[in-house]
Amino acid sequence: MKIFRLIFKSIKILLLGWGPVYAVSVLVPQKKNLVLFIGKDGGGFFDNVKFLYLYLHRLKPNSIEYYFLTEKKSVYKSLKQHNLPVVFHPTLRSIYVLLRARVLVSSGGWKKKHKYYLSHRAKKVQLWHGVGFKKSGLPVPKVAKYHNLLIGRLYNAIRGERENPIYDLFISTSEFFTQNAFAKAFRAKYFLESGYPRNDIFFKEQLDDYDLLETEIGSLCKINKLRSDGFKAVLYAPTWGEHGDNAIKSGTLNLNELSQFAKKHKLIFVLKFHPSIHCVDEFKLLDNIIIYDRTKDIQPLLRVSDILITDYSSVYMDYLLLDRPIIFFPYNYQQYVESQNGLLFDYDSMTPGPKCYSQDQLQEALKDCILNQRDDFSTQRENLRNMAFKYKDGKACERIWNFVEEKYINT
Repeated sequence: MKIFRLIFKSIKILLLGWGPVYAVSVLVPQKKNLVLFIGKDGGGFFDNVKFLYLYLHRLKPNSIEYYFLTEKKSVYKSLKQHNLPVVFHPTLRSIYVLLRARVLVSSGGWKKKHKYYLSHRAKKVQLWHGVGFKKSGLPVPKVAKYHNLLIGRLYNAIRGERENPIYDLFISTSEFFTQNAFAKAFRAKYFLESGYPRNDIFFKEQLDDYDLLETEIGSLCKINKLRSDGFKAVLYAPTWGEHGDNAIKSGTLNLNELSQFAKKHKLIFVLKFHPSIHCVDEFKLLDNIIIYDRTKDIQPLLRVSDILITDYSSVYMDYLLLDRPIIFFPYNYQQYVESQNGLLFDYDSMTPGPKCYSQDQLQEALKDCILNQRDDFSTQRENLRNMAFKYKDGKACERIWNFVEEKYINT
């Protein structure tokens, strides 16, 4: 019965998705110099897509036409106010631009609302959104099982599942991650070990207004002010949990106690949750704790953080480039590993920092790192950083754009 349902759904998608698009695309010629950027989560302006788009805008190549496509009205208005080329979707204009685009740049999921079909002729550049412990793509047993069925593979290709399209270009950070993560999970004609565009701002002396778009500027200003007054900023940025699980909801972290700890030791805690985690607004009333908007760009926040606390989030890989202490808080380790059908890498060998499983352990580790200035993991961070990043120079955008221009624009 499952096979018949898949066949029925495939026919339906072919008729309602691919059929009309192919008919229209015959009449709409592709534009060789048109580059379209699409953020994940409906076109959010953050992550790698944001910073490669801004790089191109600052470069101002006369021969290139480029747009950021979004389904978010707030993002559309924000970019419009800053005179940045932006298109709202779905509109007649966005449909036209998708049909004509020569190159489409994304970082994760972007294909809903017919974008997958409309852009079928474009060269696909997948910037992705980091390397963590979670399995993704074909290494996931459920995905692999489905992919190995001919009808399953055809159905996924028709509807645009990310494991099935062959990307023209997939961005990696090093040979290690290309071989051990991306090449096993996704199919691409080229894997470019350029580094991530979002990390280029770690190498800038000062950020500009563009870099701060779609960030929580009020929180960043408050953090900078407190740091200038002698406070240390501690960023807690966990990954998302199954069924919305998080350390606060489960009672593992008591924020009132954490606030008192912060007061005593002249710390400011900044909580930046995954976009899928909802945090109660009343925590914003606690002293020495800042709730950073979970939907906003985290990169500028990493720059002003003196120490990072995380669990399984790939954010710590980016933070390695800043060479600051990291504390790991895998309070639900066994539960998380089981929910992910195992991890992609060995946790202990890939986490250069103390492991804490309770609030008491976490606070003791913070006292060691910040108050006692003890850092036992500097060498391990350096070794992992060298393995994770082929380049550490702030020129990822330049390398990616040079490749795109040479391969897809000038040919």
